[in-house]
Amino acid sequence: MNKLAIIAAAVTASMTSYHVVAETVTPTAEPVAAVYNINHAKVAPVIDGIAHDNEWKSAQALTDFTFPWRDTPAPATEFKAVWHADSVYFQYTVTDANVAIGTDPERAILDSDRVEIFLAKDVQLSRYYTMEIDPKARVFSAEASYDMVNKKRASLDSNWTWKGLETKASLTDSGYVVEGKLPLQTLTDLSLWQNKQQTQLLCALMRAEFTQQADGKLDMGWMTWIDPKTPKPNFHNPQTFGHCQLVK
Repeated sequence: MNKLAIIAAAVTASMTSYHVVAETVTPTAEPVAAVYNINHAKVAPVIDGIAHDNEWKSAQALTDFTFPWRDTPAPATEFKAVWHADSVYFQYTVTDANVAIGTDPERAILDSDRVEIFLAKDVQLSRYYTMEIDPKARVFSAEASYDMVNKKRASLDSNWTWKGLETKASLTDSGYVVEGKLPLQTLTDLSLWQNKQQTQLLCALMRAEFTQQADGKLDMGWMTWIDPKTPKPNFHNPQTFGHCQLVK
């Protein structure tokens, strides 16, 4: 199997300075129930991969991550995001007793435990962008599209990368921490804002929870903020997305 085929198989599961306060979410083509508030931070967090509580005290802590495709309790996952000046800052704090870190040069990130953020241009996912970050701060990113008629991913370009993205990560006694910073201008350039005030985004938040087995194989668990109600693990569909909105 060539490199592109391997990557495609693995990922199937897997502002300018003008901003105003977002009070409500205005529905687009379809209502999106789940909302995560990206609060304003008076001081920008330091992106170092280390969880400093003070730096993130203004952030909303999101912990509603589950195993939609398993009848087992999901290990704790906490997502936080804030915005300051010209960037969005985010942090995942992950509880993981057996951190898997891939070493295969062709698919190291895709064999690793990782956290994921997808951002979409519209609710039909005519264009959306993926960000998957492992415990070594390595990033797998892609530009993709979805086929609403056939209900499946239509394209995925894994050569695409996020302009201006910075990431750091570290292992902890209980798992790992991933932090990142993304310029608001990048969101503008990709036409990802869902309103004229440039405060609303379509976002999907996920986690790949892998465990190395005695036989060398990986047990692959897939966790989401929003249950997409698909029969098999699949992050690449409109039902995985909610709203992330900048507030002050």
